[in-house]
Amino acid sequence: MKKFDGKSFVAGVIVGTLGISTAFAATGIRSAVLSNTGITLRGASLLLERPLVSVVMEGEQTAGLYVPADEVFEKLGYGVSYDGEKNILDLIPGGGSQAVNGGTAQGNVVMDLTNHEDQLNIAESGSFQAESDQILVISVTSDIKGGTVDLFLFDPTGKEQRITIGSSDMTKEIHLEKGTWQYNCSGMFKEGGIVRIVGTIK
Repeated sequence: MKKFDGKSFVAGVIVGTLGISTAFAATGIRSAVLSNTGITLRGASLLLERPLVSVVMEGEQTAGLYVPADEVFEKLGYGVSYDGEKNILDLIPGGGSQAVNGGTAQGNVVMDLTNHEDQLNIAESGSFQAESDQILVISVTSDIKGGTVDLFLFDPTGKEQRITIGSSDMTKEIHLEKGTWQYNCSGMFKEGGIVRIVGTIK
């Protein structure tokens, strides 16, 4: 499964707002516009990179708000994967943590990457927002053999940090700068079970 990306949905919404209504004919959407509505959890703001979308369905007068699922669920402590063949969104609990004040009891999970048991490779990418003086705690559990996995982190200026993961567990702390951080995780191995990488902002 690949990481779910809501950009394709947002792109469709933008097309619809330009007057190409046929793009929504099969889905029953009459109109859709980007919304500046914010989200809070127990009073704490959830900062999202992508906006919400206000959608009016055919036969309805009241608009409903649609959210970028990957961002919102990640803010609640879940990893999100999308299986295109089965058309299923898979939510992966972030270490069993419970959401508290917009994060988790241990912090805000912004990265939860893993391979599947029948796959001897991993290829995931994504991004997250950080504030100055925050710390990203990367916790790795791994029993892979005969290969490595590389996690590349790119700070808001594009500077790269590389973390190589082998067959042992590890924890690493990264001091963050304010802005958007990108990550790319890839690698292949010959045997082993699961490699899991969880990034939590504290």
